[in-house]
Amino acid sequence: MKYRKMGSLIAGFALSTTLLVSTPPRASANDDERAECRSRVEKAQEHYRHELREHGKHSAKADEARGKLKEEFEKCWAHDQAWYDPDRQEWRTDRDWDHHYDWDRDRDRYDH
Repeated sequence: MKYRKMGSLIAGFALSTTLLVSTPPRASANDDERAECRSRVEKAQEHYRHELREHGKHSAKADEARGKLKEEFEKCWAHDQAWYDPDRQEWRTDRDWDHHYDWDRDRDRYDH
């Protein structure tokens, strides 16, 4: 009888372990939306950096690209109360991209 209980215990443990290991963790909708937001911000930043290099800091094209990048920050903020800082590669929960995002990487960090 003692061995039967031990066998049942081991079988139950093996079954629960198998179910636990074989069930993939589900990504939450918030994680998917954050990944999408991050992707959009990184793409907008890449476009903005390109316009800076090609047309200069004070050009109309750079201003337009900066506006699109700000829009992406706003979209992220509106949905999740956070924005992705691609320079630091982190999510920030203070709505401070106008003060803490270095738009042209010259370390002055002010809005133009």
